[in-house]
Amino acid sequence: MPSAVKTKTTQEVAVEQYTEELCRALEESYKDNHLRSMERMHLESASEYTRNEIEATKNGTANLMKFKVYNGRRYYKIVAQEYDTFRDRNEYRDGSVNAFVDKKTGDVYKPAGWAKPAEHVRYNLLDEASRSECLGRADWAGGYLYMYPHG
Repeated sequence: MPSAVKTKTTQEVAVEQYTEELCRALEESYKDNHLRSMERMHLESASEYTRNEIEATKNGTANLMKFKVYNGRRYYKIVAQEYDTFRDRNEYRDGSVNAFVDKKTGDVYKPAGWAKPAEHVRYNLLDEASRSECLGRADWAGGYLYMYPHG
């Protein structure tokens, strides 16, 4: 008996697209941070390394941190990947989890660890205002996922 192929709902397709959009925003955040850091270092040392790193970052050839989406049963897991040159590996390797996104609802969670999200919803990618705030505040280090007291 052939297995049934589950087709995604319009909402699930939107969540997938918005999750990828969040990854691109995280990558842009890392790129901006890296460039500012290299420019500060270059002002202090004017080294060839910083000059080359600035140029590579600007022209898109630097091996900067990337963010990858892993497809789980219930959540998309957004994982930071760093370029590994140890022992001439020269490949991207998984680092830490940046966020979890509920595949059906679009709820964004801070990670509680590698395998599961924290308890409270931080944003919702299907709500336009919440998505806009999430993408606008998204930072590669995950600070946008912390809950701050209001008042």
